[in-house]
Amino acid sequence: MESKSIPELLKRSLQSHMAEADLREDEETQAIIAKLSILSDKVAAAKAKALEKRALRLMHEKTVDGKLSD
Repeated sequence: MESKSIPELLKRSLQSHMAEADLREDEETQAIIAKLSILSDKVAAAKAKALEKRALRLMHEKTVDGKLSD
């Protein structure tokens, strides 16, 4: 199961409330959803970058460990 970022969860919650007619879909809610989408994209990019750095670090550690044990 894929974990969702907080902005993505908030956006989905707002959309759910609008679908259930708890909230009106007006300019303000549309602006909030747009901003949450942008923030969600930024979180996803930061997460991808962190995972890439982790993978590179692990690969580097394996390479260094492999050379030291020879």
